[in-house]
Amino acid sequence: MKTVYRIILSLVLLLGIAVSSGYAGTEKYGEAISNRKVTAIKDILADPQTYDGKTVTIEGKIANECHAGCWFYVKVARGNAVIYVDIEPAGFALPQKVGRKILVEGKVVIKKTGPMILGKGVEVK
Repeated sequence: MKTVYRIILSLVLLLGIAVSSGYAGTEKYGEAISNRKVTAIKDILADPQTYDGKTVTIEGKIANECHAGCWFYVKVARGNAVIYVDIEPAGFALPQKVGRKILVEGKVVIKKTGPMILGKGVEVK
């Protein structure tokens, strides 16, 4: 009976460590992300006028990043959709995180080159 109790206790402890280490891996920059409902990057690129001036949350991987960390491109996990994100106006920068999963909240702005995001909050996983 003692052996079963020790095994169960060990499994519970290992599960707790595994779960907490997963949450500890998220790095947060700028403002806290308030909206967890993700807008697809391909939808923004396909119909930018619908999203112009609206605050959205996007997710993907950092495809390319400014050496100073003030802007980056977010690429979707599947497909070729990529969008430019500028975080310099929000007053923060990211250390180099190319290839990492990212969640970004910000306002869609349409420039001559197309739609982009003025990021205000970022989470890197």
